[in-house]
Amino acid sequence: MKHTALATMVLPVLATLACGSSPSGADAPGRDAGTADAIVADGAHDAQVHDATPIEAAADGGTLDHGSPSGTYPAFTPDVGQITYNGGHVMKHPVIVAITWDGDPSQAIFDAYADAIGGTAYWSATTLEYGVSAATSGASNHAHISTTAPASLQDSDLQGLVKNNAGITAGWPAATEDTIYAFFLPPGLSLLEPSFTTGQLQDSCAQHLGGYHDQLTVGSVTSSYAVVPSCNFGKGNTPEQWTTQSMSHELIEAVTDPQPQGAQSGYTGFDADHFAWDYFQELQSEVGDACEFYRASFFEDKETTPAPFDAWVQRTWSNEAIKAAHDPCVPAASSAPYFSVTPLALETVSYSVPATLTGLPSATMGKTRGILAPSGKSATFAVGFYSDGPTGGPWTISVTAGNPAISASASFISFYNPSKLTASVDRTTGQNGEKAYVTVNVTESGSGFGGEIVTITSTLGGVSHYTPVWIAAK
Repeated sequence: MKHTALATMVLPVLATLACGSSPSGADAPGRDAGTADAIVADGAHDAQVHDATPIEAAADGGTLDHGSPSGTYPAFTPDVGQITYNGGHVMKHPVIVAITWDGDPSQAIFDAYADAIGGTAYWSATTLEYGVSAATSGASNHAHISTTAPASLQDSDLQGLVKNNAGITAGWPAATEDTIYAFFLPPGLSLLEPSFTTGQLQDSCAQHLGGYHDQLTVGSVTSSYAVVPSCNFGKGNTPEQWTTQSMSHELIEAVTDPQPQGAQSGYTGFDADHFAWDYFQELQSEVGDACEFYRASFFEDKETTPAPFDAWVQRTWSNEAIKAAHDPCVPAASSAPYFSVTPLALETVSYSVPATLTGLPSATMGKTRGILAPSGKSATFAVGFYSDGPTGGPWTISVTAGNPAISASASFISFYNPSKLTASVDRTTGQNGEKAYVTVNVTESGSGFGGEIVTITSTLGGVSHYTPVWIAAK
């Protein structure tokens, strides 16, 4: 979605959460988004609010039940969020209009990328379950701008280019609901976006914003556009590779949620039972956003059929994969088993989103599932280790307040809801079928949101997976 203002970011998510926990299969354009809320019977124990009193004591003398390694995969059904379909438009037959400048040395590469990506195995792996078919482009959908690129542009300038050229004789292809006008900005052109903290216009690359997508109206048609600036974020990738990575993210979000500002959005926001996952995502929860924090999210995809395709792209979220206890970011990074932990006894609790973020008259309240731990109290809850196959031994876990994948200074949520809890876990290793116990000590419940998250990080072989859990004041 458009990443220009906090209110713009948050409102689509709130609309999602207000719709309930999950859509029905009949209403969704793709397959049933569902809700991964099943908990295996032998792990269903109520969390206890206490002063660090142990829970789930075994009958043989009070020792905590830590389970045992299991050959059933997964040993515990993962209680994980599902990205929700909200009733809005989803592109069935997308058309990508690649917009480039003649002075960009990568123009031909970006044209070829737009032509090929919609027919790749990568595209079908990331979009088919959401009801999206192959995307097309081709020479007739290449919009080349012959004038010299300006030093800077704003979003309004880009929208103006589409409105002034789309459907005009000898101009760009006409707008449809399934058209994506994809801007590949050239090196040296600064995309100016409002700062999260000051609201002042700043270079998007300097803000580490790799791009966005949004809707616009061309005549009487609501269409879509995506914008990716030429950024050098380093980490071994060139600006051209960063552009194709970011554009894959935006294109897949544009087809699954093409009208994020409309009365009904497409696939965005985790189901209401799993507000913890929206919070973990900084309230950015489209299918591309949901995989940004995973180390293996970006990869070079090399395919030979039906057309040659060699580009850096991003893995995106699959409801179907995580519901089956597989890696939620597809295509899967490797054939190695997916592993993580899942909370075993979530209860119905509350959350709120402050009015300062939404622009609404008052805070938005809601119900979700989490652990109850009011200010000045502690709570202990069990998590179960699960994998979708043998891992060859245990993996390590750790627990932290907030999202450990980003620093507090980079988190806008922490500005409004600073962490005031500590967390610990009674064992730091385990494997499929075993359990550990997390204890949280709440100094003061996050006043901005009526709680905050703790995140259990599972790590094996340098790969980490995350499980956020909502810790609520009431």
